[in-house]
Amino acid sequence: MVASVSAPFDELTTGRRAWIARAGLRELATTIGRPGREAVAARPDLLARVDQHAASIRESLGGTLLDPVALAGYSAAIRDAASEAGDTLDDWSQPSWAMLRLLAVCTLTDP
Repeated sequence: MVASVSAPFDELTTGRRAWIARAGLRELATTIGRPGREAVAARPDLLARVDQHAASIRESLGGTLLDPVALAGYSAAIRDAASEAGDTLDDWSQPSWAMLRLLAVCTLTDP
């Protein structure tokens, strides 16, 4: 049996990187975006915080036209750091910085 070897992300074609990034962002929209938007609907005070995060992300990643690969990589780094810190990213009654940041990524990918 021959083991399947996948190429490092940097060696993939631009189209394949974009496809992987969009898949990751779709999963983020399901796990964070949907419950996060419900939380914002129930607690409008969160909207301003998410908007501030979105503006900060836009600025740090270079403007209004955001690359899905950059956003996917950025959100993966936030998820990894949150996981290492023990944040389960699921308590919308007390959303963490990481949860609000990831929800902001969702708003930037699907306004």
